[in-house]
Amino acid sequence: MNIINYIQNYYGVLPEYLWKDTPNVCVFRHQRNRKWFAVLMNDIPAAKLGLKENKPLNLINLKCNPELAKMILIDHKNIFPAYHMNKKHWISVLLNNIPSNELKNLLAQSFRLTQK
Repeated sequence: MNIINYIQNYYGVLPEYLWKDTPNVCVFRHQRNRKWFAVLMNDIPAAKLGLKENKPLNLINLKCNPELAKMILIDHKNIFPAYHMNKKHWISVLLNNIPSNELKNLLAQSFRLTQK
């Protein structure tokens, strides 16, 4: 699944590339309140997530209910405490390994949590 196309088509939001020195990172935010609901990051070193692999990863940070985040993190190998964000309220999801329906559900939750 191409996550950028999915977000553009389903949520009507374009990616924003906010930092010139990191062209592989973009954010998606609500138009009304400007709150971020997703941060897409490509080529993040696996070691940044505590993995021993020596390869770049593609991941997306999503807002998550803290209680649900605890439960998800216990059982998943594809979901981690958020890289570079508040680990209580955000999770990092590896894009290459997660089923698209699960990713869509997590994205929908993030969108809802950031609407207000």
